[in-house]
Amino acid sequence: MSIFYEEEHKTCYNYNVPEESVFKYFELEKDSPPVFSEMNRSMLCFVGKGAIVIKFGRHNTVEIGERRFFFVPPCVNFYGWQLTSAQLLTCAFTGIPKFCNIYTFDNLAHEMQESVSKENRLFTLPICDRLHEFFCLLTECMQDGILCMHYHQLKLQELFLLLRAYYSKEDLVKMFMPVLGVDNEFRSFVLQHYRKFADIKQFSELANMSPSTFQRKFKQTFRKPFNEWLLERKSELIIRELKTSTKAINEIADEFGFSSVQYFSNFCKRQFGKNPTELRFDPF
Repeated sequence: MSIFYEEEHKTCYNYNVPEESVFKYFELEKDSPPVFSEMNRSMLCFVGKGAIVIKFGRHNTVEIGERRFFFVPPCVNFYGWQLTSAQLLTCAFTGIPKFCNIYTFDNLAHEMQESVSKENRLFTLPICDRLHEFFCLLTECMQDGILCMHYHQLKLQELFLLLRAYYSKEDLVKMFMPVLGVDNEFRSFVLQHYRKFADIKQFSELANMSPSTFQRKFKQTFRKPFNEWLLERKSELIIRELKTSTKAINEIADEFGFSSVQYFSNFCKRQFGKNPTELRFDPF
């Protein structure tokens, strides 16, 4: 279905800004490139039709079937391939949206504090009928050409209202556990600057904290020590670069600060059990 005044829409500065898009739609077929998470934004992923296999952080591969969805917190690497022809809608956002003007994630965490687990694992939920209708209408409107950022933000608000209305608090806690009860201002600060610093002393100085205070706050927020977390992010960025770029192996090694391809290869073997070339062509 076509929209009126398409050229007028396209000339608006709010129209089709990929780096700011909240929703993205993928039709995955054989040999489709993998879909990756957005490292500095949280992401909800909805499988409309078909099935996909994903690699979630350092966890084993997981199969996600038709009409199910899951949450990927910021800086947790996720990438997936279709098992069969599949439809995938992703919703990426910064910060923590409210379920409505009154009920927030803090309310949810406070009410359900006994249910909040520290285990960081993938949790999926079925796409209920109302959410499926939302999924279908949104993708059809996007395919018609409604690619306005204002529209995306309105649909994001609607999505969280639907989650609040049609899912239990217990399920919402399990879904959003990785971002419940954390200092999101500190999290945003870390996500904005972590690629600039190699050690905790520099990072803590920027945050106006002592190294010990920074480390303690970091572990409370990200649930693991700074150096371990930073190594995971570096590893995930390397995987992403190997699988999404056509850069030579030596270029990637240099980009990530390795003094030689051999050191880079040794790093990959320690972290992933395979050398860079094997990782580039291995689906998982």
